[in-house]
Amino acid sequence: MKRIYLIITGLFLFSGTFFAQKVSSKKAPKPEDVGIAVITRNTLEAHLAFLASDALEGRAAGKNSGRVAAEYIKAVLLDAGISPLYNSYFQSFDAFAPHSGDYDIKTRFQVHADSVAKIKQVPYYRRLGLQNVLGFIEGQRKDEYVVVGAHYDHLDIDEFLAGDRIFNGADDNASGVAAVLQVAKAFAVSGKKPLRSVIFAFWDAEEYGFLGSEYFVAHFNNSAAIKGYINLDMVGREGSFPAFLLENPNAVDAAQEKNPNKIYFLRTADATGYGEQLDKDLASHHQDVRFAPRILLPAVRASDDHSFSNKNIPVLWFFTGIHPDYHTPDDEAGKINWDKLLYITQATYLSLWNLAN
Repeated sequence: MKRIYLIITGLFLFSGTFFAQKVSSKKAPKPEDVGIAVITRNTLEAHLAFLASDALEGRAAGKNSGRVAAEYIKAVLLDAGISPLYNSYFQSFDAFAPHSGDYDIKTRFQVHADSVAKIKQVPYYRRLGLQNVLGFIEGQRKDEYVVVGAHYDHLDIDEFLAGDRIFNGADDNASGVAAVLQVAKAFAVSGKKPLRSVIFAFWDAEEYGFLGSEYFVAHFNNSAAIKGYINLDMVGREGSFPAFLLENPNAVDAAQEKNPNKIYFLRTADATGYGEQLDKDLASHHQDVRFAPRILLPAVRASDDHSFSNKNIPVLWFFTGIHPDYHTPDDEAGKINWDKLLYITQATYLSLWNLAN
């Protein structure tokens, strides 16, 4: 009987050891895989549907509708466990323009200190109260940063327009904001402290001349410490590529331009190698996505990327092109290509992961 007991005990101990070895041999998922799993179409739809709803009246810079959008972004970052970059999630600032009787003033507001000083010398001038929304994950290298950003403002309501008067800006740029919010969440749940600190930026007043990103770069304590910027502006539709942005317009593949599933992967010339790395990352995550690479001209003012390339910071920009609904009331959530937006969000996350690590 004693012998039988010892045999049973031995089998029990052996099986327990074998089971423990089997459990411990199961590999824990990689942190980037944990992050990418939380990027879902449903959440992208929820963010975009709210930001591009009629209730937000176009998210105009300096208006209450824009401030509601900023509060929403702050709430999502807070819920995801993303800290503010500074003492507040909001980086408040003012932009100024001379009063000349011309009310088409979107590109005439200024945030640069020298320009503002000159404007304030005239008898009458306009002031626009604005705010960027900035989230932050501290890295192991506290003095190195990577930034991912999207502008959240759009074009307000045209009260004199016949028919639909609200410029909802679903693609421009609720699509980019929804994507960056998901990327922030993915970083937060990955469980890994990145090598470089990561800034999640939501710019105000892009439609007034990239004022939010320009103010941020001008007032960042050391812009040379920013090792790369990823821009998302209009990433949810199908459209054509503006040739004036290209270093070599003749290099555009006509067949690729006709592909409705094309996704433009833009970069400045100093951001070499990122396209090849992105292709590898997407393949390793079984994402059958192909990007149309383009070289950006740093001097061209097209989106918030310019504020960074102007400071010689390498830039990547995901973009799906200009479509007929651009800057019209027809840019609505019902026209978003959700699968494409999902792919771009995942690609942005993987690109930022590499930049940060």
